[in-house]
This record gives sequence, structure tokens and C-alpha cells, in this order.
Amino acid sequence: MYTLKIKKIFFKIFGVVFNGDCAMYDRYVWLKKNLVVLNENSNFLDIGCGNGWSLFVARKIGFKSILGLSWNKEDLDRIYSRTSLLKNIKLLEGDARKLDQINFNIKFDAIVNSENIEHILNSEKLISNISKILNTGGLLYLTTPNLLYPKIYGEKNIKNPPEEDGGHVVRGYSRERLKIILNKYNLKIISTNYIGGKFNILLLNFERYFPFRIRKIFTIPLTVIFNYLDNIFFKDSKNNLSIAIIAEKIDDL
Repeated sequence: MYTLKIKKIFFKIFGVVFNGDCAMYDRYVWLKKNLVVLNENSNFLDIGCGNGWSLFVARKIGFKSILGLSWNKEDLDRIYSRTSLLKNIKLLEGDARKLDQINFNIKFDAIVNSENIEHILNSEKLISNISKILNTGGLLYLTTPNLLYPKIYGEKNIKNPPEEDGGHVVRGYSRERLKIILNKYNLKIISTNYIGGKFNILLLNFERYFPFRIRKIFTIPLTVIFNYLDNIFFKDSKNNLSIAIIAEKIDDL
């Protein structure tokens, strides 16, 4: 009983972000700063919702309808276990590679696709399908590893030819490559940031080296501090860990 109460208090203070690595906090902060509700009926979709951190952000700022999609039933079960804290959220088991086979019944005003596209061989199909379920004027919040980030401890080289086996099929993306794909499907970049600076990368290397329980004792406070320092000293450095893009759906006239 007391364990459950402590868990709920911790969850309310820190959200869901500390269930992942420190890089997740950078994406959390970025989305929290940039996610907007376009109208009173705005709806939200996260494709590859992981532990549900973006759903928490969307609920907090007032989206009327919130949907999380994941192929991983274990992730969805963990989010379901928090339903008393994450109200008005729906979850759906599904594959990001097969969005065209899912009947969503509605289009969305905001779609998040965070650290997902680098796992998918047919990135154009993914973006095409996202565009089809995004309302005109709607926003895509896309993050993916930045092509120029420095190597992380324990990181393996991409297989050649690449395979969809759960790992990365590309090392990362440049803004130019993403712009070409997005423009092809009426998604126009309106904002670009490079997140996860040198302090974050140092902490991520530390996390990769030590077991989960040991590292969390140190990394929870350091994650917040290092994010703050990165935003002072390494904001939008072209060698930061991830590229974070906001693109607006603009249909052809």
C-alpha cells in the first residue's frame, strides 16, 4: 500500500519520463515547450508511444482526445497500470509500419513520432501515412537521432544491408534528408532544434555502462541539471544527439 502511494507521488512529480534513459528527458522538455492545442476539439496521437510520456504532456495541456499507439504490448500494459493518473487516454496496439491498415476514424491535429523512424526501412511510407491522418494545419512532432552525433558507449554499427530487427536501420538523419521526405507529403518544416548536448551524451554513456538500479540513483537529478546546462552551452549544436522537427501539414492548392 505504502509502495503504491510512493509510486504515485513520484509519478506526479516526475511524470513518466524517468522510466527511460536520460535522453528521453530532453525530448520531454522539447515537446512540453512546443506542443500546442490548435482548437477546443484538438486530438493527439503518438505513434510509438513507449512508456507514455508524451501522452502525459498532451493530457496536461488540454487535448480533448489522446491516443497512444505501440506494437509493444508490455509498454501498453505499463501505461494501463497508470490509468488512475493518466485519465482520458486511449491506447492501441499497432505497427507504425502499417498505419494504412489501421482505421483511426478521425484525423489528428498533433502527431508525435519520437525516435521511431530510424527503426523503419520504408521511412517514406511512414511519413506518407502520417500525412494522410494529419489534419490540414496540423503539426507533426518528429525526433530522431541526428546524423552527426558522437558514438555512444556500447553502440553497434548499422547492419549492411540493414534489417528491421528492432535496432536502427540508419545511424541518424540530417535536416536536409528529412526535409525532402516531409515536403514530398505536404509537410513543411516550421521549426528545427538539435537536442541532447554534450552533458546529456556524457550522462547517457554513464547510463549505458552501469546497471539500471545503480545508475538511476545518480542520473535522476543529473538529468535535469544536465538538460539545463546543455540549453546554456550546447543549444542547437549540430553534434547534439537528436534532431527535433515540427512540420505543418499544408495541402497543395
